Amino acid sequence: MIKSVRFLLLSLLLLVPGTAPETPQQVVTRYNNYKAICNGLGYENSGCKDAADTIAFQSTLTKTLLNMKLHETVVFDKVSLNEGNAYSTATGKFTAPLDGIYSFTWTTLTEAPKFFLTEIVRNGQPIAYNHNDARGIGSGGYPMSSSHAYIKMKKGDKVWIRVNRNPGQYIQGGNWCNFSGIKF
Repeated sequence: MIKSVRFLLLSLLLLVPGTAPETPQQVVTRYNNYKAICNGLGYENSGCKDAADTIAFQSTLTKTLLNMKLHETVVFDKVSLNEGNAYSTATGKFTAPLDGIYSFTWTTLTEAPKFFLTEIVRNGQPIAYNHNDARGIGSGGYPMSSSHAYIKMKKGDKVWIRVNRNPGQYIQGGNWCNFSGIKF
């Protein structure tokens, strides 16, 4: 009860702003003061996550890849979103910055009469597959295939997309193919 009364009094003192409009820095300072008081009283923020906790990326493939070898990494080389900086366009790998459950999706586009078979792997172990085979649809076809996986990861674990049948004949560039992920 005494803690609640102290909290109420401190809140009232902090809630009454001065007569002049506050600068953005003053608003941030006031927010940080509220947060410190709440934390000091043992309250936890169970609402919105801090932006620093957001882990999400979206990458695409800009160049067409031909005749890739078994287990060769598909490097999605253009990033439009990389919150948490966990995806590397140099390696094509996502490195988990935090423990948790992550959701990953990837899409490939090939052309007839070719194929491109991929898998998502965590630390080199296959988790899910994507089978994109245009050998039976005749010329002029461009099938697209998407796959999805929820993966439990520890900090430092790596996830990437790689070829799972030799050869990975043809995967279309021009931003038609993508790889994305987000932490829950």
